[in-house]
Amino acid sequence: MSVHEPTQVVVLGGGYTAVWAARALARGLRRRLRDGSVRVTVVSSSTTHAFHGWTGEVLSGHVRGERARTALVDLVPAAWVLHGCATALDTVTRTVAVTTDEGVRLLPYHHLLVATGSRDARERVPGLAEHGWSLKDDGGLDALVGRLDGGAGPAVVVGGGLAGTEAAVAMAARLRREDPEARVVLVHGGDRVLPELRPRFERVARYALEQAGRAGVDVRCGARVVRVDDGVVVLDDGSTIPAGTVVSAVGQRVVTLPGLAADRAADGRLVTDRLLRTSIDGVWAGGDGAAVPQPNGSGPCPPNALWALKAGTRVGRNIARTVRGRPARAFRFPGLGQAASLGVGRGAAELYGVQLTGWAAWLTRWVFFHAFMPSRRVALAAMGDWLVLGLRTLGGRRAVAHATRGAVSNTGTLDAAV
Repeated sequence: MSVHEPTQVVVLGGGYTAVWAARALARGLRRRLRDGSVRVTVVSSSTTHAFHGWTGEVLSGHVRGERARTALVDLVPAAWVLHGCATALDTVTRTVAVTTDEGVRLLPYHHLLVATGSRDARERVPGLAEHGWSLKDDGGLDALVGRLDGGAGPAVVVGGGLAGTEAAVAMAARLRREDPEARVVLVHGGDRVLPELRPRFERVARYALEQAGRAGVDVRCGARVVRVDDGVVVLDDGSTIPAGTVVSAVGQRVVTLPGLAADRAADGRLVTDRLLRTSIDGVWAGGDGAAVPQPNGSGPCPPNALWALKAGTRVGRNIARTVRGRPARAFRFPGLGQAASLGVGRGAAELYGVQLTGWAAWLTRWVFFHAFMPSRRVALAAMGDWLVLGLRTLGGRRAVAHATRGAVSNTGTLDAAV
């Protein structure tokens, strides 16, 4: 590439790391982007960014599906967004091949950020890819909601972590509004659900399990799913569970890029240093697909949304600093915690190691999630939905109270007349 050509920064992915990195690049390279000396290209197989924080609320019906999606072009206006999939990488010529609807495009890069993230590892269970639903697939959440509204039950969630437990409770809430006898089964191969909370946050885990029971979720522990057929889930003890809808929460698998022969961790994630650089010159990484060292030295950062978001901001700033000839800075985010919603007012969370349950956890999560939504416009719209929901709920309670008082008053008058 000629030195007279613009500096090319290519970002692969449309998730948290990619979006927040592109926005950090826009801030750090504003003048260079304006005069054309730098160009940022975001390559994504999806035209929208999915905010997975509201997955449970979309499933339960408390948040509209469109509040969990935002067009990428609206989130990264300073970048050129290319709809396609990176299929090959040449680190010698510094080019990445992108397959689009119009054919293969070859993109040159000076700096490449691999933020392709992860996908549901449905291949771990035979038949789950063919008959199961993913909460991370593009459009998968909306399609699942449509299926639930069509009465495709009973429902089975495979995997008893935070995501699986939250999804099971949310699905039970939606299904049981129409059919109080609707069945939702949560199947977990371990001895106890919510292993990521135990044993340190045992009180939060117990609370979450209690809320699942209250919601009518049938929790099956120590039962491993060995096969999913059409309409049935087969367990390792030979028993079966009827299933009109099967949802995968069995964990994630890293999305790999052919041609990227960088150092990888045992789970397939790209190994980075504290600056978020890989072992290949000019290639950076962050998010679910990267093993980024935690600042406290306790191993790689966990593959979840908040860590991906913060890694994206840091790596975007570091690439911008490198382009400007300044030294990159180490990733220092210490972590915040983890949380799940198990119904309005029923949250389960740990914040900086402090265990929270009930309204305290729910409100804390609600505030943080709105704050971290990438679009302020969509965040305000989501808050408006919650306000309308609250007013309707309050109005309904007042109507019930008024009707009850009227019934008591009429009864009293009748009794006195008799």
